[in-house]
Amino acid sequence: MKIKTIIFDLDDTLIKTSKLYNHARDEFSSLMQELGFNSEESLIKLDEVDINYIKEYGFVKERYPLSLGKTYEYFSQKNGKEINPELKKKIEEIGWQVFRQIPELVDGVYQVLETLSKKYFLILATLGDPQVQEEKVRVSGLKKYFSEVYVLKHKNVEEYQNILRQHNLDKKDTWIIGNSVRSDLNPGLKLGINCILIPYLSWKFEEEEPLSENYLQLDSLKEVLNYL
Repeated sequence: MKIKTIIFDLDDTLIKTSKLYNHARDEFSSLMQELGFNSEESLIKLDEVDINYIKEYGFVKERYPLSLGKTYEYFSQKNGKEINPELKKKIEEIGWQVFRQIPELVDGVYQVLETLSKKYFLILATLGDPQVQEEKVRVSGLKKYFSEVYVLKHKNVEEYQNILRQHNLDKKDTWIIGNSVRSDLNPGLKLGINCILIPYLSWKFEEEEPLSENYLQLDSLKEVLNYL
């Protein structure tokens, strides 16, 4: 019998990473409001700055603290206020704290991976800074369930094609499981891979409409065991 393959996403599929970013956003917006800036406008601008830095630098960890600091600089200059270096450093520290915390595990993750690893060839494909992502995989205790771990600069058709090619995978026997329409679902749909979407917290960069309805949407990771 041919062993089928599941390509899992990491952030917000197996571990709750967005909660850390949302906590940082709340702290940032509160501080900006204290400084006399509009908190809602600050978050909108932060997303704009951060997405531009992603396009320029990718998902390196230095990007997020830099985005917070640059957003503070933008509003200071816009409102004719002097930029305070110590305050800017404090704001950037909010971003660094995201990478110093250990994300919570998604409910049932060990049970799901333990069960599926006995029946399927499991691959982890995650997007982000290699050092940060590898540390998440290590401290979470999830690495043992995966035969291969990829930390990608981009999650697109080309990257998934490379994974298929390297492991000689048949599309019809391969599944992608993730929370992102942009990074997990749509590349899979373009390639004709089976896809399961488990929506979770996301941000503006990930907002995209599904390319088709040819996928399975579930409410939780645990539900995967009812289908695979």
